Amino acid sequence: MVTYRGYQTNVMYGAETSYATGGIANTAIKGRIQTVTINQTNNLIRVAGLGEGRNETFVGWGNYGVDWSMEYYLGDPDFLEFGIGVKAGSGTTASPYTLEEKEWIDYSTGIKTFTMAVGSEDASATDDNDTITGCVINTISLTCEVGGTLVCSLTGFGQKVISSTTAAAYTADTTRLWIFTQGEFKWNSSSVGRVRSFTVTINNNFDADVARELGSRFIPEVAPGLRKYDWVAVVKMTDSVATTLRDHFYGQANSPIDGVDGSQPTFYDLIFNFAEGSASGDKILQVLLSNCAINDISKPVNIGENLVELTINGTAKNGTADTGNKPIKWYTTT
Repeated sequence: MVTYRGYQTNVMYGAETSYATGGIANTAIKGRIQTVTINQTNNLIRVAGLGEGRNETFVGWGNYGVDWSMEYYLGDPDFLEFGIGVKAGSGTTASPYTLEEKEWIDYSTGIKTFTMAVGSEDASATDDNDTITGCVINTISLTCEVGGTLVCSLTGFGQKVISSTTAAAYTADTTRLWIFTQGEFKWNSSSVGRVRSFTVTINNNFDADVARELGSRFIPEVAPGLRKYDWVAVVKMTDSVATTLRDHFYGQANSPIDGVDGSQPTFYDLIFNFAEGSASGDKILQVLLSNCAINDISKPVNIGENLVELTINGTAKNGTADTGNKPIKWYTTT
């Protein structure tokens, strides 16, 4: 009996040329994948009838569904173009790589779907390979905390899975990872000190069922819903936090604004910055959000803890407005 192990398993992807068509999964994700999960369901139709007793008397095929999730230590964010928009630029200081927000599924200039293969290789060549067609990235979360690496967590779904006993040959990615000592949280153009952790989440609000129709168990097409940006920062309480982040939460100094003379808060820019340095050959990665506001602040105080921490949750309207809304930028210093 052949068994399969995580260290024998790889994940590769390839852009599709139309929905659930044309993708060749032969590209490794830039980073180190820690977990990947595939969930499939037949959504069986289960029926009982009057006078037929307590047991079900009919079971039929329902809508087929497949969703997936993944967590990996981020190297470069190329793969995230499937959840944001097409990658552009040349990766230099003058022309950094960017991912620009796109509104539609479009296989030339918009968001693309992709094919993803999860394959476990065995020495006997009896592999276990699942190829998911019609994949979309629904949510993206980028998180870093003290003592850790920059982690990317993804959720999504596809149209169907094709399973086989042959997994494609895999070449492991060697891109350098990002760690907490390279990170910086900037609010309103100023660096915020004593940050313990930070997360940015992008939600595309895809609905797997919205386009379903009579005549097929499978999703015929996909379209993104309203895009939502959320972020959360855990920060040690300092006097500078009190006079910036807390006052920006209030809308004025020291107490909540009444919201009469102006119904919306003042918005600020947020930058989640990673840098190896500033010399030639050093890598830079930035998550850049514009029109940010703070929604809530939690301040638990515990006798057993040393420094008081705030957990700050906020929103953003869009990626930084840089000839188009571009929430992610990266390059190698030249």
